[in-house]
Amino acid sequence: MVNRGKSFSLFDMILSSFIIALFMGIFMFHISSECEAARRYKMVVLPFRDNTHRDIGEMVSDVLRSMVTQTNYFEAVERDKVYETVITMLPSNLINVDNIKRIGGGFTANQVDVISRLDRRNIQRFSKKLRADYVIKGSISEFAHALRVDAEIIDVRDNKMLGFVDIEGQAEDLLKQMLDGLTRKILHYCKSINSYNDALYIYGQYTQGLYTFGVAEKKLKELLSDLRDSVGIRAVLMTLYLSGKSPINDLSVQKDSSPGLGDKIIEEGEGILNLLQSSYDEKVLEVFLSTGLDPFKEVANIYVSKGNTEKAIEIYRNAINVYPINLVEHYKEIGKLYSWEGMDSEAIQAFEKALEINKSNNVVRLALAGLLKKSGFTERAQKHLEVCMKYARDSEEIERIREEINNLSASVHE
Repeated sequence: MVNRGKSFSLFDMILSSFIIALFMGIFMFHISSECEAARRYKMVVLPFRDNTHRDIGEMVSDVLRSMVTQTNYFEAVERDKVYETVITMLPSNLINVDNIKRIGGGFTANQVDVISRLDRRNIQRFSKKLRADYVIKGSISEFAHALRVDAEIIDVRDNKMLGFVDIEGQAEDLLKQMLDGLTRKILHYCKSINSYNDALYIYGQYTQGLYTFGVAEKKLKELLSDLRDSVGIRAVLMTLYLSGKSPINDLSVQKDSSPGLGDKIIEEGEGILNLLQSSYDEKVLEVFLSTGLDPFKEVANIYVSKGNTEKAIEIYRNAINVYPINLVEHYKEIGKLYSWEGMDSEAIQAFEKALEINKSNNVVRLALAGLLKKSGFTERAQKHLEVCMKYARDSEEIERIREEINNLSASVHE
């Protein structure tokens, strides 16, 4: 603590002792199990501007510094290191010579007060020096017998204010409820911002062999536990599941009746589709395009392997509505599934939809021609085969198309 030059009331001394005792005795365990981050983010906690008569601004920041560290998500920079860096870097016209004089090895009240009032430009200057990711600054106010703590979260790299969190309560509950609640709000806010990058980091550790499949899955699920609507994390988790899929895997149910890999892929795939229908997120594209995976085709294929072609078709149709990748492939697969079910009219419509997007796709056009021939639409089939000749890429494909044309002509003259 700094020397403030004022005496504490009996209530203030009791409150201070109560806070410190509670912090040391109760919340060391309570918050330490909060989460395990992909990496720890460095945080500077500035002294809070004290608008009360209690002289607790620096004490609140000290307790908050310890509590955010106990989350295992943040690494709080030591108070003295912050103060020394501030005094070294700030211009003399901001903190005059009298104010920067240290008394008995400690910092003066004026210094601490100036630090609590720094603007964002100066905060970024010394926070970059400390290699911090975030800065927390705030204030404490008192209304009647209630206290209110407001905290501002600042992104050091982008030099922008990310948001505010606040908490209110009785003075006696300053640590027991208020600072614990404030810490949780700060944690949740920053986790929501970092969650996607944390997920990519975890998957990267897995691909490098530093995490096992089980460890990576556990960590990704921990991220999702607080952020159930995060499409990006679900996409990374699904990519993890798809990376573990092989022909010898049981994609349905494991021997112990717990969800198998196939069931997990279905759960995440359908979860992503549901979320994309309400709010599109380009992180899905970023994840799946970087891996070359077609996640929704994988989900549909699992349903096909279970004998549920109706559900597979539903997956493809939902994906077409919200996922602008592989549209031709998805329409083609819908056409094949309808054809297998004997629903030729629906299959023809699906193939035609695919050709509206890419008219040079001979795989789809040949399938459509074959289905039209089967349905008795020989003239339409003939036209599609002639178009196929136009887009043929090599002599082998030309020969195959010519054979199809000859077979069609022969069937007409029979």
